[in-house]
Amino acid sequence: MKRFEFDDGSSSKFWEIEQDGCDVHVRYGKIGTAGQAQTKTHADATKAGTAMEKLVREKTGKGYVEAGAGMPVVSAAPASIAPEGAGLLAGPQRQLSVQAELADPADLPPVLVNPPWLAAARPAHAVLTLAPLALPEREQWQPGCRAAWLALDDDFAKQLDAARSDPLALAWLSGFRDSPQREQIAALLGGADSDRLIALAREHRSIPTRYMLDGRGIANLPAPLGLALWNALGCDDVSNPGYAVARFGLDALPSVVTLCRASPYGALGLALPFGAVVLAQPMARSFASKNRWARENAREWLLAHPEHAACGLICVAVGKTCPARAHAIVTLRMLAHEGQCALLLEVAARYPQADVAAALADLLDPYQLFPAKPSAFPGFWQPAGWRRPLLAHNGKALPDSAIEQLGCMLRFPSDDGVYAGIADVKKACTAQSLADFAWDIFLAWVGAGGPPKEGWGMGALGLIGNDDSARKLTPYLRGWPGESQHQRAVAGLDVLAAIGSDTALTLLNGIAQKVKFKALQDRAREKIAQIADARGLGVEELEDRLAPDLGLDDDGTLLLDFGPRQFRVGFDEALKPFVRDGAKLRLADLPKPNKADHKDLSAAAVERFKALKKDARTIATQQVRRLEAAMCAQRRWSMEVFGQCLAGHPLVRHLVQRLVWGVYGSEANLLACFRVAVDGGWTDAADAPFALPEGDGLRIGIVHALDVAAADAAAFGQLFADYELVQPFAQIGRDVYMASAADLAAGSFERWVGVVVPSGRVLALENQGWRRGRAWDGGAIWNVNKPLGGGRAAQLDLSPGLMANNPEEFAEQRLGRLIVGATDRHGEVPVAASLATLDAIAISELIRDMGRLHS
Repeated sequence: MKRFEFDDGSSSKFWEIEQDGCDVHVRYGKIGTAGQAQTKTHADATKAGTAMEKLVREKTGKGYVEAGAGMPVVSAAPASIAPEGAGLLAGPQRQLSVQAELADPADLPPVLVNPPWLAAARPAHAVLTLAPLALPEREQWQPGCRAAWLALDDDFAKQLDAARSDPLALAWLSGFRDSPQREQIAALLGGADSDRLIALAREHRSIPTRYMLDGRGIANLPAPLGLALWNALGCDDVSNPGYAVARFGLDALPSVVTLCRASPYGALGLALPFGAVVLAQPMARSFASKNRWARENAREWLLAHPEHAACGLICVAVGKTCPARAHAIVTLRMLAHEGQCALLLEVAARYPQADVAAALADLLDPYQLFPAKPSAFPGFWQPAGWRRPLLAHNGKALPDSAIEQLGCMLRFPSDDGVYAGIADVKKACTAQSLADFAWDIFLAWVGAGGPPKEGWGMGALGLIGNDDSARKLTPYLRGWPGESQHQRAVAGLDVLAAIGSDTALTLLNGIAQKVKFKALQDRAREKIAQIADARGLGVEELEDRLAPDLGLDDDGTLLLDFGPRQFRVGFDEALKPFVRDGAKLRLADLPKPNKADHKDLSAAAVERFKALKKDARTIATQQVRRLEAAMCAQRRWSMEVFGQCLAGHPLVRHLVQRLVWGVYGSEANLLACFRVAVDGGWTDAADAPFALPEGDGLRIGIVHALDVAAADAAAFGQLFADYELVQPFAQIGRDVYMASAADLAAGSFERWVGVVVPSGRVLALENQGWRRGRAWDGGAIWNVNKPLGGGRAAQLDLSPGLMANNPEEFAEQRLGRLIVGATDRHGEVPVAASLATLDAIAISELIRDMGRLHS
């Protein structure tokens, strides 16, 4: 059981909680007594886990602190206590918190003994007056990008073909639709008078009600008129500028540069294919702005063209003080943090002046990246009562002076990346003691009301926290939006991403998949997409790699050693761990240690099993849903990914072995079915060794019931029964459905129109991959949709709708039409397409979802 304790000087209380399947057990009372026990049974284990998280969050919010081995936890003095009172409490708190021997200065990392921000300022380098370095411009397109920008819809392509011999029509397609100059412009298209054409275009632009010019038409004007017009007018206030940039290539650079210089939010995306020194300063300005979109786009360009950036920014960074210098320094530091330090110094060495490289090296020194005037610590900073970080090599605790400097580093802004001294501290101290210290900071910050300007109180978890920090933080994030703390919860998503472990990202992905508050869910999805993109993966590919192995052996088991007794851990169809004894008999639970067992080994084994059950509970539902969704979406894996991330994964393999898999050819046709045995071998329906069919481009997928022959389904079903293997979700015996003639004739599913269902059931559709639609004014959500792949989705209309911040405000929903079609940028279906465009599996799954909704 988890134990929490509360001591405010007048009372000492404990509170214990534990989940066992659908049951949540609680015991509470005065410390030193047996207390009282309560048990509440929930509908399923997931709801029980959610209820437990909520109860823990409520208790910790009231000041209860989790008890653990080692140093006792003493709550920080509340922020409301006057400084004099906090000072009186500091002495007793320090006596309670300092149990381990304090480290000597010689034991500590230098950054904690002689912090650079307390040292005398370095002599300033002389201001240098330099010009940007020359570097040839280049054009570098990402795969598929140029083709995407050049793509034309069928209607415009037909109009363009017809207009090639009709100057008036070509002028119309270029945007001169209602222009009184259109006939004059058309007359110029057969000549070379670009100056006159540009003058007429500017007259057109001066008309307040005129049409916007179209880059698709301008790029198809006769050469050299189109390019001259493009670069003279710039790509601002022009529709479809990407087409013109892709068509003209590097020749379009002047207009892109003009717009980038004119606005920090201008043609950033259009500039990405071009490496040019002249773009460096506009990109640095955008990167230093507070606009997130501008920063992200500028950062993408800077990382794609670091040498061009260096050639244009070093001269500014070592020059006179001005806003451009500040922008250049921030940008160069980011590039250095991203691994480009050697390149930057090499570019600086191209200048004949020797002091350029030295000046840049000082600017890039990671230990010098601290604020000029650090602010004072907030009132909740009371480290005397917190658990202290311990040195890894001798177990000694950090003294007060070192903790003060660590606190300073945790508060440094992260615009230039994490301060270098943090890595030194993480290398010197044990990970768990740092995580404990960060958690105590976090609890103090929450107790002080979570002031946004002191957000480092939560950010410390991202810098020195661990998996346990992520587990404990997640319930707060899920609950904060309901307490009008949406922005705080969003900041917490960044903390999970900063922790960055498989467990932390799995928890982040869990919020992206299912959480009560849609706005938070959308931000979590954005964060997961960003992480996937940074790794060069799709979201589904990232999910394949997120499943933690939980420290299991290669065969997916874990040995729990009690000394004279040993137990082996296995997993059931829901990834719930169980144990077998030496005789391989499955036990109801891990036995309690007895006198004959080794005291230390058995205690460690018990704690290990508790942690394993907790972690498995966190990720099990995600993994089961992920595989079921993959089956319904007919997702396929390469042989390599299947072997590494599924069949060979220590944890996921327990699900893989309970499913029927298919080998698919290059035409996506099913070639054969197989299962993965416990020993990792592949067998067919007769349990004979399975030979992989020959052919190129083979893929592996989870076979849907509609694709399995009846004889194979029966044989595999009997095989699973013989081995006493229960499937994690309905596969072989899955109910299947077909659209009726009336459905096909109507073009949409009308059979459920007017049916009234509980709002909770609509929300439960998220378990089958549905998502809440866009929130309109007032927070109303009038549909839910299910992605079907290929830019399509199914959409179910609702009335009166779900409220974004309180989805169950209305107890019931009246169902409308269920349509399918192409999605817009909000993921919604504006125009219904024929049901005939769906395959049999997609139709069957939609009908199955609706059946479960209203049954």
